[in-house]
Amino acid sequence: MVPNSQRFDTLFSWMDEQQAIGLLSQNISTLDNPGIKYIAATRLGACSSRDSLDALVLAATGDRENIFDSITRRKSIEALGRRRDLSTLPTIYDAMSSSDEQTIVNAVDTLINFGVPLDSQFKSSLLKIIQNGSDVLKRVAIQCFSRLEMHDSNGIISKQQSNPNILVNGASIAYSIRVQGDKSKLQTLADHLANTNVIYRRSSVIDIGDAGEPSLLSNIAKVAVSMPLRAKSAFKITPKIKTESQRNLINQMLQDDSRHLCFTQSVDVPVDLKEVCDLLRHRDEERQYSGAKTLFTWPVAGLAEAINSIWENHGSDYGVHYQVNCLISQLGLTELSFITKESLSEPAPQYAKSKIAATWGCLNLGLSECRSEIENLFMMSSWEPLRWTCAEVLRKL
Repeated sequence: MVPNSQRFDTLFSWMDEQQAIGLLSQNISTLDNPGIKYIAATRLGACSSRDSLDALVLAATGDRENIFDSITRRKSIEALGRRRDLSTLPTIYDAMSSSDEQTIVNAVDTLINFGVPLDSQFKSSLLKIIQNGSDVLKRVAIQCFSRLEMHDSNGIISKQQSNPNILVNGASIAYSIRVQGDKSKLQTLADHLANTNVIYRRSSVIDIGDAGEPSLLSNIAKVAVSMPLRAKSAFKITPKIKTESQRNLINQMLQDDSRHLCFTQSVDVPVDLKEVCDLLRHRDEERQYSGAKTLFTWPVAGLAEAINSIWENHGSDYGVHYQVNCLISQLGLTELSFITKESLSEPAPQYAKSKIAATWGCLNLGLSECRSEIENLFMMSSWEPLRWTCAEVLRKL
């Protein structure tokens, strides 16, 4: 059984480097919890010793029949991407010929993380994937060309602009904009954001980030998908020193008011709190934002009580956790400021985006007593959207 995120955090916290190396070498049949083996691989991605690197290389080599061993291989390849040791390139190259699609995806992602130009052998392998691979593999291989800014002199990537799958043609258009400087299909990328399928909306936000085109910032600021996904692309396409207009758009996006978003489809207005909660817990973020937007139309009397009920009954859901924090901030519900303060200090990584909402909440609710905690977040966090938010709030709090 795959451990849930809370269980994962607990296992990860006690596992030291030597324990992780030992677990990675064990036969899966001897483990009470086979999932712990790929947790060990993830753990070694944060280490720096040669022994741990050798253990990852061994675990990343060769296809596996057991599903947990297969996942361990994938996670080991991911970990090698974080280690960025060029001596492991032969292992990554070997993984690109795997029979497991996700292993190939992870191998190409690792090449992207290495961030170095690839030799002709790697490029040739990637171009073969773009010609003959599945749409998923085509997409990641094209992304590798875009993000490493490598030229395809054979025009193979350009041909994929006619691929009917948005996952592929969107990545190909992003490549043409970033690497070839061809902006003729900018509007096509923008139009993809209006797709009713959330998978394509998310992929289009990523494509715009890969394209590196600042003029599309206003488009991704308003699309109803995950705020961290939009923020990642927003910071990729804007210069380090941003214009006032860009700063305002980024601040609007990070405050994430559902009333400012563009929706691709209408949703029946919920008639009671249960239906609102069903929307807030939906896996399509557009439904979550629809649920949040509905609450702005409810009578002020009893609104705080309703949102507190949502928190008490469904606050462990990371989507609900985030939307509640946004609502408290945007509605100015000072009587629920205890939720804002609690979320500001929440250590679990799955609630990281709630820290952004809570930080804005400190400003909107006038919680100046949280200033030192926000300063600490700014100093300790490496996540750019959170650091940006802390800096903006500290200037005004």
